[in-house]
Amino acid sequence: MNHRKLIPAALLLLAAPVLLGQPIRLKAGAVARVPGRIRAGHVIVQFPGYPDAAVREDLVRRGLRVLEYVPDNALMVAAGPRADLSGLNVAWAGALEAEDKISPLLAGQVSGAVLAVFHADVEMPRARQVARSLGFDAIENPGLLPRQLVLSGPLARLKELAEFDEVAYLMPASADLAAGVRVAGCAGAVTEAGPVGEYALVGTGWPKDAAGKVALGYFIRNLTEKMDAATARGEIESALREWTKYSNVTMAPGTQGAARTIDILFASGAHGDGYRFDGPGGTLAHTFYPAPPNQETIAGDMHLDADEGWHAGSSVDLFSVALHEAGHALGLGHTDRPGTAMYPYYRQVGGLSSDDIAGIQALYGAPATTPTPPTQPTQPTPPTQPTQPTQPTPPTQPTQPTPDSTPPALQITSPGLSIVSTTAEAITIGGAASDNVAVLSVKWAVSTGGSGTASGTTSWSATVPLLVGTNVITVRAYDAAGNSAWRSLTAVRR
Repeated sequence: MNHRKLIPAALLLLAAPVLLGQPIRLKAGAVARVPGRIRAGHVIVQFPGYPDAAVREDLVRRGLRVLEYVPDNALMVAAGPRADLSGLNVAWAGALEAEDKISPLLAGQVSGAVLAVFHADVEMPRARQVARSLGFDAIENPGLLPRQLVLSGPLARLKELAEFDEVAYLMPASADLAAGVRVAGCAGAVTEAGPVGEYALVGTGWPKDAAGKVALGYFIRNLTEKMDAATARGEIESALREWTKYSNVTMAPGTQGAARTIDILFASGAHGDGYRFDGPGGTLAHTFYPAPPNQETIAGDMHLDADEGWHAGSSVDLFSVALHEAGHALGLGHTDRPGTAMYPYYRQVGGLSSDDIAGIQALYGAPATTPTPPTQPTQPTPPTQPTQPTQPTPPTQPTQPTPDSTPPALQITSPGLSIVSTTAEAITIGGAASDNVAVLSVKWAVSTGGSGTASGTTSWSATVPLLVGTNVITVRAYDAAGNSAWRSLTAVRR
């Protein structure tokens, strides 16, 4: 990481000495702390300890607008022309360099769309003007989060784009974003001091015991009325178990408000935490990071918007959203890699990708034995019992047929793992599907691009091309009424 540059157009020299505290951690690397001057614009200000409400109020009085929390103990602020940091106990202050704003995954990329994140106080007409000035075109998508654009254009000019003060971070855009497919986004997990920027790495997770393990509780305070209660609870608990399978973390039912307990609730509108829900079609959920930086009373709590149309396996899929938010509750930020559970735009997933697993194990380590995710078993059909002959009964009047609302049952049986590693250019997958009427078709799609129809229906197979890296393959079975079911697996091509 390069040292921070001294900025000649300074407002004033920091009065406090540079302190040897925690580093500022960014996805592109740690900031090398060099005493310098600050300028009007977007600046990170770091303190020796957590910037509590009193510190943040003081910054506002001094003409700085607090935008985001930056681990560790720093804030991203918008500094006006009269901003003044004199007399504050500041450890470091400085602006992001262009290289800090570019995802490492974009290194060497010569084609494809880019997700551009602008600072929270930037007006979108200005954001579009910045992009157009360098020859980038905006790809419209109705599900984009505020202050974000999907851009196509000359990727050789990404560094020039990142040099604009308005730009906060650039990362690869998913295939759905690039295709204009409506998606739902997560603005990121939050802290009491504000959300964490996309450019930043998060903290170290929950404190570990002497054996390096973490024991947490969870308390489901209420459930959505849009689903059967038992199904909703099962989807949430399945999402929590997915993370504990691959890490030294255990979760067990706990008591509301207890220390080291993740409170999970559905709420509408304003619900007392300062992060108001916006109704159907907007923000689906938000989650507070662990302690630290949050206090135990809210640390790890997961809040889901009760007004969304929650489902299991389709539409607003509760398992997929709970899986993503549980990652935040355990201390993970967003990954820049499309197709993962922790990418900032939700997609239906059947489990964790290798990227997600690497992230959780970086925080908590791998368990002594990592279980192989089993395929979903099908329940055997009990034999019919012979019946005694009865007297014929008069025919009943015909009734109107009931619309078919039963989705098919679907299995991926080959390969037998939900995550596989290979050097091959393609992978052959297969499985079984059944329906109360008939399976019409089985289709597949891969996160890196490409889709097709499998051969067969009740017994199906498909050969799926792979790109180097992580490929999330989603398989769907459809019946004639349009009902569908899905399963997915992750293939990592080396």
